[in-house]
Amino acid sequence: MPHPSAAWLTDPLDDALVRYWDGRRWTFHTAVRQVAAAAPPPSAPPPPAPTLRPDVAQALDRVRGVLVGSMKEVNLLGGYLRPEERVLALTGAQGEGSGVLACTNHRLLFLFVGLVRKQVLQVDWNQAKGVTYDRASRIFAVYTTKPTKRAVPAMAVRVRNLADAQAVAQAAQSASAAPRLDVL
Repeated sequence: MPHPSAAWLTDPLDDALVRYWDGRRWTFHTAVRQVAAAAPPPSAPPPPAPTLRPDVAQALDRVRGVLVGSMKEVNLLGGYLRPEERVLALTGAQGEGSGVLACTNHRLLFLFVGLVRKQVLQVDWNQAKGVTYDRASRIFAVYTTKPTKRAVPAMAVRVRNLADAQAVAQAAQSASAAPRLDVL
């Protein structure tokens, strides 16, 4: 029976090694067997982007500030809206985390959804008595009583962009008899 020609072959005692066959016998020369990398499994197509309600998409197009860390909440916003509500303006805001501040035709709504907790703050426009924006602290506050130094806001979130805070307040004014935005 003919012997195979000299070559590096899989070691008969250890599949992880190759051993040199000199054409007549196995030698003491071994090396680690090079295994071809397995082809990665075909990747699944990325999930489709969530479809936003038309009113949310339009409000999103008008945002001047940055929505960093808030897009998850923008995508979830439709689930927190009442059927008759329309989003008039929105912006990125920060409460217990980065979320979205949305002005609808019925209320002002802040939404933050984290891994451990979520924060949903809301004030209906028929309850709002005052809206302020403090430039120094960038706090957008909504009061259900007349805003005074001792008054506690029903909602207070940080909005980094003054133009977005003004857009939300203007949308609130057009939505109902909501108070004007006082910039401090």
